Amino acid sequence: MHKAPRGICELRSMCTQRPSTEYRCSVGPAFEGWMKDSSSSSPLLLAMSSELLAIARPRAVLILKCKALGDTSRSPVFTFALPRSEDGHHIKAVQWLTFPDWHVLVLGTTQGSVLFFSTRGSLLLRQVFYVSPVLRLQVRAANGIGSTDGSEELFVIYGSVIVFIDMKDLQPLLHRNISDADVVPRGRFSVASVVYPNMAQKVAFQIWNINKNLPASSCVDGIVSGIIRSPLFESTQLKEKQFCAITLNQTDVFTAHRLIENQSSSITSFIVKKLAPVAWSTFSFLTRMFWQDSSDGQPVEVKPQEFSRASLMATLNDAPRKGKSVSLSPSGTLAAVNDSLGRVLLIDTHVLHVVRLWKGYRDAQCFFLDVPVESSSSQSISSRSTPKDMKKQDFKLALAIYAPLRGVVEVWQLRNGRRLSIIKCGCDYSMIQPAIPLCGSGARSSISYTPTELCILHCYSGKIVTVKPQLLSIT
Repeated sequence: MHKAPRGICELRSMCTQRPSTEYRCSVGPAFEGWMKDSSSSSPLLLAMSSELLAIARPRAVLILKCKALGDTSRSPVFTFALPRSEDGHHIKAVQWLTFPDWHVLVLGTTQGSVLFFSTRGSLLLRQVFYVSPVLRLQVRAANGIGSTDGSEELFVIYGSVIVFIDMKDLQPLLHRNISDADVVPRGRFSVASVVYPNMAQKVAFQIWNINKNLPASSCVDGIVSGIIRSPLFESTQLKEKQFCAITLNQTDVFTAHRLIENQSSSITSFIVKKLAPVAWSTFSFLTRMFWQDSSDGQPVEVKPQEFSRASLMATLNDAPRKGKSVSLSPSGTLAAVNDSLGRVLLIDTHVLHVVRLWKGYRDAQCFFLDVPVESSSSQSISSRSTPKDMKKQDFKLALAIYAPLRGVVEVWQLRNGRRLSIIKCGCDYSMIQPAIPLCGSGARSSISYTPTELCILHCYSGKIVTVKPQLLSIT
């Protein structure tokens, strides 16, 4: 038997071992436990787009077509490991950037690196914004599907800081690097170590230190709900954007922060976006040589950036209860927090009040989804030929709560209302939601609307069941 390529052992840990040299022979529902490894302490990380599913273990990633999960005759689209520059790093967060005609997979590591890969495993961009484990990679989109101001951003949530990246700066850089990635790693499994000329460029960003508001503990999860208004007695002439961030730590149920955009960094941002690429391209050859020949294998990093202003808005302390995970609604107006005592709290992110509470959902997973309103029957919505015929007014927001100890998924009407549905699935499932579609630099349409869907993934067989909005109705 041939020796497995570097990093394949980590990826095979979630599959049943088979006497075969080809990895694809061990993939599929015919091999029980191919997606779950009980001997590994690292959780299975999942990220889903409209077409692709990324499955990540500490050092490796498997990309599959969603339609191929239940077909044993189909092989993975691509499998790759972290590059050699990331020795000692483990994957901590996974997210898709779904542009109209192309997709980018974003990985966050335990040492703070953020890596952008193409669907064929080419490393497009690597940047370290802060030396700390990446907790979450969050995307805010336009057209009311996560953003009400038409902007699109990527937020990187660390234990003590939050990083903001404007998609207007990130998309052109990634698109340029994809065009230059003419050398694609060969084979079913590859170690992504190819460095392209544009890899030396860095994307502009802003960073906020939220740890100074609560220095006693660092956050374990967090989200940025969106842009908020300035305080009542603050000057209305300020043009700085202000974001609301909700974080969870070891002492409180949740904490809300005000993140203020630093307009003074606009000149620096202009230099980074316009002038730096020319300078970096001149020294790209030296940068690549340094990366390959350096003893520690690390590229030259950007000088640490000064923190923008962040202030504490509100906190909910209900000891001994503490928040464990948080999810955000598509519009950013509601957030669901599950705590250590099995409660699920529904929070209005505008007024920062708990508007609803559920009990008895220990280790719950919460996601928001769209269901048809009372005036729109499921038959009328399903009979529409194209998504362009759908409108936001045809749907209403609901909350899905997966209770793994009871093996059920419950769908509740928001903000007040009854339970809409109970789905009995079992204990070996995980809820996963497709990534928010991005408009990027393309034209935006205010007519079409893509309803927020939800999928249930069986962690042993790999089967995916879609909870379609038209199957539910609010009466």
